Amino acid sequence: MKKIVLLLLFIGSTAFSQGKEHKHSLQGVKKVHILSNTTIKVIATNTNSLLLKNHSNHSDNQCEEDNDREHSNNKHHQKKKDKRKGLTAIYPGGKDNTNGFGFSITKEGSTLIVKDLKSRFQRHGIQLELPKNINLFVDSGNLGSIHIEGFSSEIEADSNVGEISMKNVTGPITAHSSTGAINIDFSKVNQSSPISISSSVGEIDIAIPASTKADLEIKTNKTVYTNFDINIPTKEGLKNVSGRKRIVSTINNGGVQIKLRSSMGDIYLRKK
Repeated sequence: MKKIVLLLLFIGSTAFSQGKEHKHSLQGVKKVHILSNTTIKVIATNTNSLLLKNHSNHSDNQCEEDNDREHSNNKHHQKKKDKRKGLTAIYPGGKDNTNGFGFSITKEGSTLIVKDLKSRFQRHGIQLELPKNINLFVDSGNLGSIHIEGFSSEIEADSNVGEISMKNVTGPITAHSSTGAINIDFSKVNQSSPISISSSVGEIDIAIPASTKADLEIKTNKTVYTNFDINIPTKEGLKNVSGRKRIVSTINNGGVQIKLRSSMGDIYLRKK
């Protein structure tokens, strides 16, 4: 009897978990706008559609506790689901059209807008899987952070308090955070368009391949650290520094423009 009860709980929780993702077509879509006020994780996969999931940064122990809690509350979830049957959730930001997942997905021209309708108190992170060559605009609102991995497309990222991190990307990239740190690890640097990375308070840490050709412009009131051989232009024997610290130079005889700016944070430019 105990085995049967456990099996029923497992089946019920599996069905509930399966409701925690939503798939959407990308036909005719060239760019995806993602808007949420929680942690946003975007991963490039071998897919031709958008896959949207709940995502949590909880520890393994916390996840086990969450699973136990989910098992014990399964009847409660089913009761809630039954009460909502035939009804559509409406939020201050719009109407859910993702079968109860809590998002509004609309298309404007070749741009798909994915808007999280739930507040930060209702959701604790989202994960999206998308093709690696689709262009992205990601906005994590006032408190959310952004994590992006594996894209060979144009990326725009904007956060307030939360950090921005990217790895295995090529750019072009435009990223800004008001107070959060920005960490980006390039697999290679696309030479087609400028790269601009800025934070008002947070530090910036960028890693690029040693062979990258670039024109650099770095501004900060703090300190710049690098293992690239950067020559600072001089005028009449004096370093070209005025007001805020500003470094203008080239690496590997110049190439794509890379701007790094932080008013109050250190800047790290690493050679891979």
